[in-house]
Amino acid sequence: MGTVALAHAAIVAVPIAVGLHAWYSGSNERFGILLAAAGGWAFLTTLAESSDELLYSLGRTAGWAMEVLLVYLFLAFPSGRLRDRRDRLLVAAMGVAVLILFAPRLVLAERFEVPSPYTSCVRDCPGNALFALDREPAFVDAVMQPLGVVAILLVMLGVIARLQRRMTAATPLAQRLYAPVATVAILRAGVLAVAICARWLAPSAPLLETVAWVLALALPLIALAFVAGLLRCRLFAGPALERLAACMRTMPDPVMLRRAFAEAFEDPSVDVRFPAPRGSTGWVDARGRPASLPASDSGLCVSTASGDGKPIAAIVHDEALCAQPQLLRAGLALAEVAFANRRLAVDAEAAMQEVQASRARIAAGAERERRRIERDLHDGAQQRLVALRIELELAEEVVRQDPERGVRLLRELERELDQALEELRALAHGVYPPLLADRGLTAALRAVAARTPLPVRVESRAIGRYAPEIESAVYFCVLEALQNVLKHARGARRAWIDLDGSLPGELRLSVRDDGDGASRARLSAGTGIVNMRDRLVALGGELEVTSVPGRGTRVRGGVPAHQS
Repeated sequence: MGTVALAHAAIVAVPIAVGLHAWYSGSNERFGILLAAAGGWAFLTTLAESSDELLYSLGRTAGWAMEVLLVYLFLAFPSGRLRDRRDRLLVAAMGVAVLILFAPRLVLAERFEVPSPYTSCVRDCPGNALFALDREPAFVDAVMQPLGVVAILLVMLGVIARLQRRMTAATPLAQRLYAPVATVAILRAGVLAVAICARWLAPSAPLLETVAWVLALALPLIALAFVAGLLRCRLFAGPALERLAACMRTMPDPVMLRRAFAEAFEDPSVDVRFPAPRGSTGWVDARGRPASLPASDSGLCVSTASGDGKPIAAIVHDEALCAQPQLLRAGLALAEVAFANRRLAVDAEAAMQEVQASRARIAAGAERERRRIERDLHDGAQQRLVALRIELELAEEVVRQDPERGVRLLRELERELDQALEELRALAHGVYPPLLADRGLTAALRAVAARTPLPVRVESRAIGRYAPEIESAVYFCVLEALQNVLKHARGARRAWIDLDGSLPGELRLSVRDDGDGASRARLSAGTGIVNMRDRLVALGGELEVTSVPGRGTRVRGGVPAHQS
């Protein structure tokens, strides 16, 4: 009796322990719950060891239901769900066979058949406590028993065929997981079929008791086979991640990423889906063609790699990979790193192109400015100085002939000279204002604000002196922003300039108005914003322009800067 009790304890405890561990660890938790439930139901079958007729009858009845649950476990492994209609038909067929060909015996049969996987009793066993007739009908043994045998055999053959086909079509990773459980399931189904036939043909054969115990121990063997499959998958995980990491070193494109997962997990069915481009919905494959995600009953699972809280790729893989959540998470993390590196590379390339374009625009702007200065000198100050030189030659003759008239002419030439100096001074101010060079940003911008037609308030915090190129870039950015306010800010009554040097190693600027605001198209259409951005980007800074309808426009920027 001690051996029998130990065997029943294993039949109940092993699947419950394995199932709870799978549920807790997240390794096929749905199947783990089913396994634990099967262990709990197996406890009811131990009532068949009782000498009480009612408990004995309940235990034997639970044994019939256990056959249906075992078929469900075999076909639902490893996901815990029946894959398709054929699996559901096999489970339903086993249920119908038990319901029609075995359940009626509870009231029609005087005794249960022995030996049985769910009791160690083989002779002088308790009777059927639910027997409701005076005498057992002859058709129970003549009709119901043979039909029950045939039905069970047909269902078992169907289960074996399904498992064998599944093993043949499985990926290498899935085979590592399936093989132990599928082997136990196929052997158990075959042994059950043999046992039913042997009990029908030779009910007193001594081998039947051994066969019954083999069938009874199938449930804990399935649980242990499940553990063995998980261990085999874990041994596979290390080399798989090494192969995947090796493929990720080159920052793969979408096609290479799909190939990397397929080679790493030895699964050619692995595929990668990507969110459709902006303006579209759904998914596209590695070549950019529209694609859909697999159905839930396809035997495939979908795992999503994310970046910045948004999905960046969906990995379509065999459901067996879900049995290894750590491996799956590690693979997705590698994919996310690869995508992040690729995105950084693309951003860096775009930034480099933007810097090159910005430098080209600055060089072109400098050339235009040089030509403007040359033109202004030629058309303005140079012309005036040439004219003065000629007039001075004439004044020399006038002085010799008429000194008084010569004095008046020289005074007129002094005024012409003053005007030429003013033109030169104004031209020099356009290049680098003297007030900016002498007293710095705050004083120069307050002078600008004082002569601006619109009321402008200048606020500054911790502003000192900076390198000339820093002060010049910020000064002219503010001037351009104010000019945009005067030109485009309809309804603006005031403007604010804010300078902030309190952040270590950075100088921030802000120009805002209280006008009607502007649309994004209007903000990006002009060259003024491009010029401002080019000035700051050339120094490693940034510029942002925002506008809210009815609340005005704000220009914000910053450059790396250290006070001198």
